[in-house]
Amino acid sequence: MISNDPAASRRMNISDAIREMAPTAILVRVYPKRQGVTLLFESDFYQMLIDHQVEERVACLIRQEFGAAADWRRAHDFYLPSGALYLTPEPYQNGYVPEDDRSFGIALARRIAISDGTE
Repeated sequence: MISNDPAASRRMNISDAIREMAPTAILVRVYPKRQGVTLLFESDFYQMLIDHQVEERVACLIRQEFGAAADWRRAHDFYLPSGALYLTPEPYQNGYVPEDDRSFGIALARRIAISDGTE
């Protein structure tokens, strides 16, 4: 049976919008604007090589979706399958380099918000 859950629909919308620009993306790491970098990762934990303009559009979409829920002076990871935004691990922590621990640094303790506005 198909669910009419608007929260699920919104989560799919942001993930789907990103997948339209980067079809194989699983995780987006959004750095502070001053760094001018956004990284997209595939399911094999490796960074995608993608046009800088696409990176900027994806980062803008994520920042708009989560607005004030995050402190954008720090890096954040958006995990497409769950629609959740996480605080990026620090360089010395597991998950900062996604292929090192094969977790993308996704830990409940780092979760900031889910795209349906909860948290």
